[in-house]
Amino acid sequence: MRLQDVSAPAAITPEKLAVQVARRIEREIIDLQWPVGKVLGSETALREQFGVSRSVLREAIRVLEHSRVVHMRKGPGGGLVVGTPDPTPAIRGLVIHLEYAGATVAQLVNARSIFERMAIAAISDSLTESGVRDLRLSASDEEGRHPEDFHVALGRLSGNPVLEVYIDILVRLSATYTRRVRGVTNTEEEGSAAADQHLAIAEAIVAGALSRAESDMATHLDRGATWLGNLVQPLPGESTAVGPMDPGPDEWPQDRKLAGPVAGRIRDDIVRERRQVGEVLGSEADFMARYGVSRSVFRESVRILEHYSIARMRRGPGGGLVVLEPDPTSSIRTVALYLDFRRVTAEHLRAVREEIELGCLMAVMRSGTPDRDTLWPDPRRGNATSRHCSTCLRDRIATLSADPILMLFRSILSALWDEYGSGRRPRDPCRSAEPEPADRTELDAIVDAVLAGDEGLAQFRMRRHLRERPGW
Repeated sequence: MRLQDVSAPAAITPEKLAVQVARRIEREIIDLQWPVGKVLGSETALREQFGVSRSVLREAIRVLEHSRVVHMRKGPGGGLVVGTPDPTPAIRGLVIHLEYAGATVAQLVNARSIFERMAIAAISDSLTESGVRDLRLSASDEEGRHPEDFHVALGRLSGNPVLEVYIDILVRLSATYTRRVRGVTNTEEEGSAAADQHLAIAEAIVAGALSRAESDMATHLDRGATWLGNLVQPLPGESTAVGPMDPGPDEWPQDRKLAGPVAGRIRDDIVRERRQVGEVLGSEADFMARYGVSRSVFRESVRILEHYSIARMRRGPGGGLVVLEPDPTSSIRTVALYLDFRRVTAEHLRAVREEIELGCLMAVMRSGTPDRDTLWPDPRRGNATSRHCSTCLRDRIATLSADPILMLFRSILSALWDEYGSGRRPRDPCRSAEPEPADRTELDAIVDAVLAGDEGLAQFRMRRHLRERPGW
């Protein structure tokens, strides 16, 4: 993956400069192919390399430390050390974004059905003896195991890092819905039934009965959707979580810098207390007292919250820490960075991309037939600026789908694809300066099938188009 360098303009805030320095450090790590444990340099050497102050460099490092991309080692032979990235903070940020975006139970279950079906198919082709043990153990109802463990195991055993991350996000989002109804209704009976279904699915996978495993999974998810959908109806901007998504303060690893855990606790409190966008949460002094931290630690925490567009400090009368509308951009980039570390391949991306595009297509067709000019405007009718390429058609379909989950996952794939080096992916004919555009006749045929309401033909044409086009 190639992360684009951005040169600093003449007038730039220290915060923005720190983000740019963080991106340059990421780029160096990627170019070195993730040499975990390697010392990139001392603080003094890095300040000279990037031409920035100590405070700017430390803030850049702080952002990267939050996802464990790097850490500072003190003493002889110390310096900035390449770490093993942890996508958890970014994944939690994406879950919050989906909550505020108003993702419905139906959209959640649809996405889980898409990706867990893919995982089952992938596992059936590559299951090993150790995989059988892992799968059965995850489906067991042994003490200490959670219902989510089975679904997370499906993603892990699929061999596709993208599927693993996407299923993790969806399982966490499902958990926030479940927490909301816990205490309102009896979940023990539902949990027992789910455990039995997990075992049945696991045994079908082990036996190589792919069709039965997929059918059992569809039934399992539909049952959960019916139960949960009757109890949870989130609205746009409404948080569905009622408990912290981060560990308690005593559970944080001791080697983590204090600012990261404090930022996580503030974020979780915002979600748990259902704070609204634009609400002022309190002053700097209030938070220092509430969390028992120094001014410097709190301010470092705020930098992390600002980086992930969760909250920011407003100065002056009536100021304080203000809740922001969640912006997934930084989290998307962090997840993309993690997937690069996992050596995601173009084939991993293409496999998932196909299912997302088809999912968006079906969402559009099942919500009503769109207007032709909305879906595929004709430049001969006065819209000379409209583009007629594969990417722009699929962008329109994704927007019309109004599915925040599929749109978010599509954005992650797009970020990954755009940031790959030219040697690791084909250049995209729709975004390159010199390419041939996709065949207009082929795209017109997809549009015709959509407008005719022919779901099967539309899926066939879209799938064929995606497989014949090597670019994004």
